[in-house]
Amino acid sequence: MSLSDPTSPKSRRQRLAAQTRACLLWGLGFFVLAHVGMLIATQTFWPHLRDPEFGYKLSRVRKQLASEPDQPLLVFLGSSRTGQGIRPGVLPPLTTADGKTPFIFNFSQVGSGPLAELVTLCRLLDAGIRPDWLAIEVLPALLGRSNDACGEAGGGVSRIGWDDLRLLSRYVPDPQTMTHRWWDVQFAPWHAHRFSLMNHYAADCLPWRKRLDHWKMLDDWGWSDLGDDNQPLVLVPEALQLARATYYEELQHFHLAPMQDRALHDMLALCRRESIPTVLYLMPEGTIYRGWYAPATRTCVDDYLVRLSRETRVPLVDARDWMPDKYFGDSHHLYRLGATRFTRLLGDKVLTHLVQGRLDAIQPVLVPLHQTYPDEPREQSPLAEGRSHPAASSPALSINGGIRPAEPPGKSGK
Repeated sequence: MSLSDPTSPKSRRQRLAAQTRACLLWGLGFFVLAHVGMLIATQTFWPHLRDPEFGYKLSRVRKQLASEPDQPLLVFLGSSRTGQGIRPGVLPPLTTADGKTPFIFNFSQVGSGPLAELVTLCRLLDAGIRPDWLAIEVLPALLGRSNDACGEAGGGVSRIGWDDLRLLSRYVPDPQTMTHRWWDVQFAPWHAHRFSLMNHYAADCLPWRKRLDHWKMLDDWGWSDLGDDNQPLVLVPEALQLARATYYEELQHFHLAPMQDRALHDMLALCRRESIPTVLYLMPEGTIYRGWYAPATRTCVDDYLVRLSRETRVPLVDARDWMPDKYFGDSHHLYRLGATRFTRLLGDKVLTHLVQGRLDAIQPVLVPLHQTYPDEPREQSPLAEGRSHPAASSPALSINGGIRPAEPPGKSGK
């Protein structure tokens, strides 16, 4: 039998080896293309697979701007406090000085401090979305952290893109570790984003603790439309305990993190360069939560905010005691009904002046409000759980009446 005979055992082995090599090469090629494709998709046109919270909100904003491209835009940046506590959809129409009605969008993200807010603002600008006004939350406890939603070198690194990485490397304490872990994610994007993929395409296959698809239920203004207005207003002990475990020690032993200070100053400087009128605000807090501030912490936070507002000439609204205890489930996140009333109050006292270019008129709002909103029932007293904790006094911020907008930055007392 000739060796060239295709029926010979050797020829069959050669054909099988060739087919095996071809299959392996095709499989390897498909593997590489799939990973490169996923990497490109998550870093460019599918951000919701990399960072679902940001991606779904970006889609909502783009949809609105596409339908009304000439409509001015007011954006809220903040943490989950803003995410649950600001309902732009319940605001009466605001009117600008030239008679336009702005679109107001809640672009908060869970765990966001100044660094994450800076990342979000840069992402929006890079996406071609330039807000006409910004309202930026300051969460005092996060000012003392060396990381936040976008600054972690651990699990949060899968959410950031290449541009985010370059930005964050200028702020985080350990940029090398963050960069190495980010590259590890890029070499296995299907694994890194597996839960985001399943949440987007097959959410029912995941256990509840892995579900992220609640971002799909955002309303047209970026607020998570969960619950109903008849939700019982009760303090939830488990939620309160989680809040205490998360923030109590930081509020007892507070030290301003240089990373957060720099990010906040840089974000406000970016707003000035982009000519975006901006207001800073502190979200409402319950009596129990406000009692967790050590006196030295409150003094440190208040003094820092005084200097910040003076140096940057950005008005700061202290709303920490604007809402009664009954509107909180954990003494710092507002229920749906509380969010409705607080948003309307903020619209009346702050947003109207912001969109009309009257920033000076916002300053009297720095005096803590003790009156209730007109339609707020007064018959309900604080819950027993709230009374079981000693409430520390809540002195007013020294910025109440202390800001001098025309004062040169060099005389701020820093």
